[in-house]
Parts: sequence; C-alpha cells; structure tokens
Amino acid sequence: MDAACLADLRTCLWNFALVHPLLSLLVGAYDILFHDFGLAIVAVTIGIRLALYPLFVTQIRSQRAMQEIGPVLKELQNKYGKDRQRLAEEQMKLYRERGVSPFSGCLPLLLQMPILFAMYAAFLQAPLLTGDQLRTVLWPFIPVPVTDGSQLLDLTAHWLPWVTGCVQDGVTLSGLGCPDPLKILPILAGAAQLVASVMAQPRTMPANPDPQARMMQSMVYYFPIITVVIAWSFPAGLAVYWVTTTLFQIVQQYFVSGWGQLPRWLPFLRGIPTPADKGMAREQRAVAAEAAADMGAPEPVELEGEAEDAAEGERRSRRRRRRGR
Repeated sequence: MDAACLADLRTCLWNFALVHPLLSLLVGAYDILFHDFGLAIVAVTIGIRLALYPLFVTQIRSQRAMQEIGPVLKELQNKYGKDRQRLAEEQMKLYRERGVSPFSGCLPLLLQMPILFAMYAAFLQAPLLTGDQLRTVLWPFIPVPVTDGSQLLDLTAHWLPWVTGCVQDGVTLSGLGCPDPLKILPILAGAAQLVASVMAQPRTMPANPDPQARMMQSMVYYFPIITVVIAWSFPAGLAVYWVTTTLFQIVQQYFVSGWGQLPRWLPFLRGIPTPADKGMAREQRAVAAEAAADMGAPEPVELEGEAEDAAEGERRSRRRRRRGR
C-alpha cells in the first residue's frame, strides 16, 4: 500500500471497493461499444440493474403488496383510529398474515445510493486520468483504450452532440465529464423520476392517509426536483446514468405493479391495460374479502380503482350502443 493510501485509508478503500471497479466496467464497455462513453454508461447501468434485479423486484412487490392491503388498512383506521395501540397491533397482524414488510422496499434504495455516489466519483476521476494512470486503477484484463501514456480518456457521447467539452479550474474536460450546457439531461432525469415516482404510488389511495403516508406522497414531487438540482451542475454522465436506471425502473413497474397513480394525470392510460392489472385486481379482491370476513363486515371493501374501471367500461358500452343505433 502506497503512502497516499496510508494517509487516506478510507478514500483508498472506497476507490478499491466501488469506484475503480465501476471505472473498469465503464472502460471495458467503452472499448467494446465503438469508443462511445454514453453507450458505455447505458450498458453498465443496465448490467447493474439486471444484477440487482431480484432486489428491485422485491421492492416493487412490496409496493404492490402495500397497494393490495391499502383498502384494508383504511378500514382498520376507521375501526380502531381512536385506539392507537390496538390499531398498531392490527396493522402488524395484517402485515404478518400477508407476508408484507413496510420497510422491505428500502434495501434497493440503500444499495443504489452507494452506486450513485461511486458513479459521481468515477466521473470526477475519469476526465483527469491519463493512459498510465488508467493502467494502475483498471482490472488487469481491461485494455487501456488510449495508446499514449499521457493522453486523457475521451468521454464523448457521439449521440449527445451538444455535450462536448469544458474548462473547469483550468483543466480541459471532455464530453460527459462536463455538465450539460443545455440542461436537457437534468430535465429528462427529473421528468423520468417524476413518472417513476407517480407509478410507484398505490392505485387506491387512502382517503385520510397517516402522516408518514402524506410525507411519502409529498416526496413524489420533491424527489424529481432534487434530481434536477443535483444533475444541473454535476457531470452529464451522471444524468445519463440516472435517466437510464429510471427508465429501467419504469419498465419494471409497468410489468409488476402497473400504472400506479399515473392515469390520474394521464387519463388516456386508464384504457390501456398492463400485465399486472388482472393479478392485482384478483389479489385485491381476495384481501378485501378476507378483511371483510375478519371484521364481520357485510360487504367486501370497495376498491376505488375497480369502481373507476367499471364506470369507464359502462361509459364505453353506452357509447357503442349509441353508435349502433
């Protein structure tokens, strides 16, 4: 271990554990994908998402399970709202019966944050690394894509022609090592994050959510703003990573948990089914019937999403009958 590492052991461990392996993956993908650093980021991001796919599926299924028991939680709040201790006991009993943990969705986020920070550190280091320096940080089997030992790595994304180069602190940086001058990528990152956050919201929202639920609902709108602010002045490569990982998340949510609250803002989506709709509706009916039986209710809990779908279907039927006349 050299003297610099002994002086700052934490930084060396951080680089060794995450930053330099991430740089190795990026440079390896860069060497394969036509020397385009933007494509390298997309490829590595998709690879990371696929590697963590089981955890992200657990997160989405946890969110889906919370959607399914949402109407039941609402009934519990109506029945035991004045008895906080009894309400907490009944909620924990419901969580155990349905195999739901309200905190199980946090693990993927906890894993994603170090990757995000490592990606940021990689984009701070990569523009300044020469060919000789790359040989000391890359995995031995990763080829160094620059021939001259003093030459810097080209971080250009050829399909993002407006992100070219910049000068920061007297150092000339290339491509995605610079902030996006037109701020297109930060805005796209924020927009994608907004769509993903709205899709993650339960389709059937409680009429009177508790303070924690209200805080989570407010984060739907705060988090995209935070994303734009962070990406605004950081290297554009970080925004490319965030757009890619969020689009991957949107596709996952479409297949596992459906549109969520997105049809509230885009009504035309109500007529477009998702692969998750039938399974979620069936499981919601089962949960509602079980809750009604447990609490002695004469009727199952009515689900807002199903009522909306039934009303929309009735309206379409009436329009078809009128056209037939």
